[in-house]
Amino acid sequence: MKRILIITYYWPPSGGSGVQRWLKFSKYLPNYGWQPIVYTPENPDFNIKDTSLLKDIPKEAIVLKQPIWEPYQLYRKLSSQKSTDSNFGNTRKKKGFISNLASWLRGNWFIPDPRIFWVKPSVKYLSKYIKENPVDAIITTGPPHSMHLIGMGLKKKYPNIKWLSDMRDPWANFDMLNAFNLNKRSKQKQQQLEQQVLNTCDAVIMVSPSLHEEFNPFDQSKMHLINNGFDHEDFQQDFTKTNRLGAHFNIYHTGLLNHIRNPEQFWVALTELCESNVTFEQHLKLVLIGTVDAKIKEALLTSPILKNKVHIAGYMAHDQLLKEYPNADLMLMVVNKSRNAKAQLTGKLYEYLAVGKPILTLGPLNGDYVDVLKETGLGTFCDNNDKDAIKKALLTQFEHFQQNKVIETNTQNIQKTQKYTQKNTQKNTQKINQYSRENLTLKLVNVLNNL
Repeated sequence: MKRILIITYYWPPSGGSGVQRWLKFSKYLPNYGWQPIVYTPENPDFNIKDTSLLKDIPKEAIVLKQPIWEPYQLYRKLSSQKSTDSNFGNTRKKKGFISNLASWLRGNWFIPDPRIFWVKPSVKYLSKYIKENPVDAIITTGPPHSMHLIGMGLKKKYPNIKWLSDMRDPWANFDMLNAFNLNKRSKQKQQQLEQQVLNTCDAVIMVSPSLHEEFNPFDQSKMHLINNGFDHEDFQQDFTKTNRLGAHFNIYHTGLLNHIRNPEQFWVALTELCESNVTFEQHLKLVLIGTVDAKIKEALLTSPILKNKVHIAGYMAHDQLLKEYPNADLMLMVVNKSRNAKAQLTGKLYEYLAVGKPILTLGPLNGDYVDVLKETGLGTFCDNNDKDAIKKALLTQFEHFQQNKVIETNTQNIQKTQKYTQKNTQKNTQKINQYSRENLTLKLVNVLNNL
């Protein structure tokens, strides 16, 4: 077998979508003649745990772990907080001096991110490991983008080894950085590091067609599109034949729901529909699984109408989440309300496709996800500020629910000023299957073999 070194901050038993991408690649790489050697922190400061993912680590994998020091521990000590989120001080609850200082330090001292302290010891450790245990290729995946600096350090020591940088999110132009009050010097430093990585690596992997537009100019011949996806082995059952006459109309959202992803007009649409439609009000149930911003929780739980309709389940292990999918009647996906929104193709979208239930997506109408929803035939998408379009889409899905039948949804884009409709668009299983983790691994292997 050829050997590939994968450098990733996120790895089981840590949970979340950032773990699954390279866990699933590692699972299927041995099928195509590549042995994964995974390098990951021994003690990551990541609160979300999911031991159910451990079963997907293939027996052929070698997992290397080294200790990491991160400044989150110091932050918690100074602020008397028991825990902090992964953005280091970027929480909605804290507005005091310590929180503001933490955000400023996060943006201007820890560049590109707080895992920067792991770069030098990792380059030293892995340089020795590669010398004694040669590898054929190296992959780094970010964020955190400091992982790419480890790859760049190894590339300088071993220039003949091919290095691929996997960019799951923007870097210097990422809207999330705005929360950290970056000064001019810090912005320039982020740009410089990003440019160095793009120029030095042998290939750049992007997760969506438009994502490269968010980066500094680089050699486009290096770029390869490998989307996120779903694992067929997780979706063996038929999730679609579960609609129940007289039961709740269950709208499910899974994953992060933060302040830049808050669908205010969606909450308004639900409220107005409940006020005007007694049947809708009697059946509505909203289930939020994952991390939900404190202010969103507060708004929902104090709403006279929605407080009795919403269930906030918190983070759920992936194997438990799979058991919840059959209960859903409509899957909700919300795209960030940010400049980078067009290029967002979140991991949850592909799992939603695998479930086969209708999907209501709220976001920019020119987003990359629109093409995915059109080709697979499972999506209704609306601008997240267009309350009337959202209400119409909700009522359409509720009518299907009342008819107690498996829904073959139309792909619709409903706007006040422009309408686009593909009538009778059927679920396209072949198009959905292209996003299976095994098929995506084959794309990765083709890139590796060509390099």
